[in-house]
Amino acid sequence: MRKNQQGAAALVVTALLLVGALAFALSSYRGVFYQIKVANNQIDARIAHWRAEGGLECGFSAMVLNNNSTIPTNLNTVCSAMGLAHLKATDDDPERLSAKFGHREVSKSITFSGDSGSGAIKSTSDLIIYGSTLVSPPDPGVRNSDNEYECIAVVVSHSLLASAGILNHGVGSAIPKSSVGFDNSSDCAGNHKTSTSLKAGIWRDASSNYVSFNAGNDLQRNETLNPFKAEFDFERGDWEKVRDHSDYGFMSYTMLGSDVDCVQQFKDDLVRGQANKVWIDGSCELNQAAINEITDIQSAHSGTYLFLLVHNGVFAIRGSGSIKGVIFHFNENFQPDPTYWDRFSTETVADLNANFTVPIQTVYGESTLLTPKHATFLQSGSFKFTGGMMFDTQGQMALFYDSMRLQYNSDITSSFVFSTKPKWKKGSWNDH
Repeated sequence: MRKNQQGAAALVVTALLLVGALAFALSSYRGVFYQIKVANNQIDARIAHWRAEGGLECGFSAMVLNNNSTIPTNLNTVCSAMGLAHLKATDDDPERLSAKFGHREVSKSITFSGDSGSGAIKSTSDLIIYGSTLVSPPDPGVRNSDNEYECIAVVVSHSLLASAGILNHGVGSAIPKSSVGFDNSSDCAGNHKTSTSLKAGIWRDASSNYVSFNAGNDLQRNETLNPFKAEFDFERGDWEKVRDHSDYGFMSYTMLGSDVDCVQQFKDDLVRGQANKVWIDGSCELNQAAINEITDIQSAHSGTYLFLLVHNGVFAIRGSGSIKGVIFHFNENFQPDPTYWDRFSTETVADLNANFTVPIQTVYGESTLLTPKHATFLQSGSFKFTGGMMFDTQGQMALFYDSMRLQYNSDITSSFVFSTKPKWKKGSWNDH
C-alpha cells in the first residue's frame, strides 16, 4: 500500500514538473513568436522602403532617358512593375519626386536646369550707376513668416553704387507680375524694398570693409557668386564646352576686326516664336537701330526671346526700349583696355565721361588710376532686358549712364534651359 502511495506521489511530482516545463516552453515560444513577428515586420518595412527607393530610381531613369525638364505625371504608369501606391511630384514642390509603397514613402529633389540664383541682376562686375535705379518688379524671392516676399533686386560679389538712389516698386498688385501665375496679393517686406534718392549701394568704407549705404536687403553682396557655374553647371574655364554643347543650342558668332555690330550677325538666324540662345565671341554694340530690329522681331513674333551672351569683349547698349530676354556678359582671361572703346560709336564713347569720376573714386578710392574707359560694359539710356542681367567678369567695371531700369520676368528666364539631363539634388533625401 505504501509503495502504491509513493508511486502516485512520484507521478504527481513528475506531472507537475512536466506541466511546469510545458508552461515554460510555451512562454518561451510565445517570446520567440513575438520576436519572429517583429523581425518580419521590420523586414516588411525595409522591403517597402527598398521598393519605394526603387520607384524613385525607376522614375528618375525614365526622366533621364526622356530628358524631361519637369516631373511627368505618368511615371507611376511607366514604372507600374514596381507596384507603387504613387510615383509623382510632391504637392508643395514640383521638383521633388515622391514614391510610396505600402505605408512607406520616400522623396528626393531633382535638378532639371542650372539655377542661377535669385536677383534681377547678378554680377561679379562692380556696378556703377550714374543716375537713378528703378526696379519694377524685382525678383520676388521667397515668402517670410508674415507672408511677405523677401525680394531681391541686385546681387553683387563686390560693389554696387547708384549715385542718385534706388527705387524698388515691389511686387504688389499695382506692379506688372514677375510671372503669369505669380500671386501679387502680397508685397515685398519692408526691409527688402529699398526706396531712397540718396547715393545708395554696397562698397568699401574708409576701413576697407564692405558696408551697405542706404540699402535694404533687396541689395545683397555674395563674394562666392559664380554666375557662369550656376547657370551652365560648368566651370568658367570650360566655356567652350558650354558654347559648343549640342543640347544647349547656342548659335555662335565671332566678331572680326573692328566690327562690333553683333546684331547684324545673328538677327536673320533668330527662330521666330522660339527662345533663341546667341553666343558672341568678341565685342558687341547695341545702338538704337539694333535694339529696334530685335524689338520689331519680338513684336511680330510672340515668344521670340533672346539669351545674348557676349564673351571676352567689351559690351555696350545705347538707346531706349525693352528686349524680352537675358543678357550675360562673360569675360574669362580678358583684361580691360581703354583702346577697346576706339571701335565703338562716337555717341557711345561720349557717355564714358567725367560724370563717372566721383562714383569710380568712391568705389575704388581717390587715388585710383581707373577711368570710365577701363569699364568692359556700358549701358546708356532708358533700356531694359526683361529677363534679367548677369555679369561674370570677375571684378571689372559695368557702367550705367543716366539710369538703370530693371523689370524681372521669370517666365522669360525659365524659357532658357541649360541642363543636358536631370540630376539628383545633393542632400535632398527626406524619408517619411
